[in-house]
Amino acid sequence: MEIIQFYKVNDPYGEFSNFASSPIVLESQVWPTVEHYFQASKFEDFRIGDMIRSMKSPMDAAKEGRNRANILKSNWEEIKDRVMYKALKAKFLQHPALKKILLKTEDMVIIEHTSNDSYWADGGDGSGKNMLGTLLMRVREELRSISKSPDLIFPPWIAFPSTERYDMFWRMGLGETYLDNWYKYVDSYGVEQYKLAFPEPIEWQGTY
Repeated sequence: MEIIQFYKVNDPYGEFSNFASSPIVLESQVWPTVEHYFQASKFEDFRIGDMIRSMKSPMDAAKEGRNRANILKSNWEEIKDRVMYKALKAKFLQHPALKKILLKTEDMVIIEHTSNDSYWADGGDGSGKNMLGTLLMRVREELRSISKSPDLIFPPWIAFPSTERYDMFWRMGLGETYLDNWYKYVDSYGVEQYKLAFPEPIEWQGTY
């Protein structure tokens, strides 16, 4: 059984880290990293969430998220795995290059390896739960169930389901880059063949 261990952003498979610089779009907001979204999601007070989202680094976001002066959602322990999964799925849907890396791990066991965390990681000695690695493998299976091709770029309505077709997001930055790469991919794949695999929803009629 082959395994992959990751932790630091600049190490092999550092792209799997929540600190990796891979912006995601959730709840109509752009979040600099998965860590920013996860930490902001801990609190009912939207002002704390907004403050965390604007922080310069994921480490700053993590520190504020662990600030005991901030009051956690009453059900945080029950929902934290779902929140993490939601953020990870967005990350790999919205970044085709990262999806390719994830799918190319095939059936390898993915482990966040550090003694600093025994819930999300393996505790450094394998005694931890490795929930982050487990959720990454779950995302991998879900994406593979849609398409086994590492190179495939998902249509925008799948990658960014909460972003409307005529949103300004598609005219700048992450959105513009995604659409440009998607159009090029569909053209090389074959429009009719791609359309059969991913028919447009009503809101996106005429996109092809």
